[in-house]
Amino acid sequence: MTTACRVCATPIAKASYEASAPALTSMMAFIDIPTLAYVCDECGHAQCADLPDIDTFYDKTYRISLESDDHDQIFAVAADGTPIYRTDHQAAIGLKLMDLPRGASILDYGAGKADTLRKMCRARPDLHPHVFDVSRDYVAAWNGWVKPEDQASYSVPDSWSGRFQAIISHFVIEHVAEPVAFLKTLRGLLAPGGRLLLSMPDVAANPGDMTVADHLNHFSIASLKRALALSGLALEVVDSAAFPGAFFIVAGRLEETAAEAVDRQEVADAAHKAKEICAFWKDATHRLDGAAKKFSGKRGAIYGSGFYGSWICSRIEADVDFRVFLDQNPKLQGSVHFNRPVLSPGKIEDDIDVVFVGLNPLKARAAIAGQAALHRPGLELVWIDG
Repeated sequence: MTTACRVCATPIAKASYEASAPALTSMMAFIDIPTLAYVCDECGHAQCADLPDIDTFYDKTYRISLESDDHDQIFAVAADGTPIYRTDHQAAIGLKLMDLPRGASILDYGAGKADTLRKMCRARPDLHPHVFDVSRDYVAAWNGWVKPEDQASYSVPDSWSGRFQAIISHFVIEHVAEPVAFLKTLRGLLAPGGRLLLSMPDVAANPGDMTVADHLNHFSIASLKRALALSGLALEVVDSAAFPGAFFIVAGRLEETAAEAVDRQEVADAAHKAKEICAFWKDATHRLDGAAKKFSGKRGAIYGSGFYGSWICSRIEADVDFRVFLDQNPKLQGSVHFNRPVLSPGKIEDDIDVVFVGLNPLKARAAIAGQAALHRPGLELVWIDG
């Protein structure tokens, strides 16, 4: 089925990856659509198919970090085993990369609870915070530290045009159906000399992102440069090291639109990498289906209750006597995911025959190497990548 690239509008003749319904979202929920991933050879962009009724999905269905006041996501674990939480790290990266002037008006666009902005403002009380989201679910989290007149839901006030010295937008652009229009909107909100900080998944570093149904965009640096140039913005900084599995960029507002010189080799490399990831997922799907049959009736566990683990659950639960999820995140331990308890890895029971490793395959073996409870004699480990 032909589709158009969301960045450069070039027709893409066919999907590079296709799997039957249901598809899995970033919120670990299944929706009744097939998973389709397309790759553009013209700009190096990869994308998933449209969601049905996308506006309602984000207004009514997409609920990030609303489970409790202190809900957060682990992005890494320190050498001493202490979890490092996502919003703390995002705040530190933002303050480092943006070099904010004193008293800067700053907008969190697609803010959710805006925990990252709140932590930036705790470190820099001189900042003037504003928040915007396409849902009103987060207003209670904003009240008390963002003035009511500096909050907006559904649409941005006309009075905000050209107001902001800085805009942050964390893990939002991958969700939008029209990323160039999205970036043009952000440019219009920046004051002259203003700068934009975006974070987004790096599909090359976290290949699972290619199959996330509500991640409509899987940017490469090549396709991001093209999108920014089309929006009147210029790429200034790329940091792909500070946040594993993602990259952070800083872009500045251009006062005159200039054509971006296209690096054809960079584009070709990006398209090749995206197609390579799609091929990996074809193989992984076949591999997990085979493992489910091999261990049919065996008592099983899945290590990781995030996207990879949830995807494995969908492939094995019809065959394997799947009992439990194992996860290092202490805020998930004791919860229930897909009707199974989530336990600390050290609490795995002796009657478990097989553990399916639901982690980023680029990092999975290193993570499992430090889990002594998973190396007992007779316990089988199944890996996504074979």
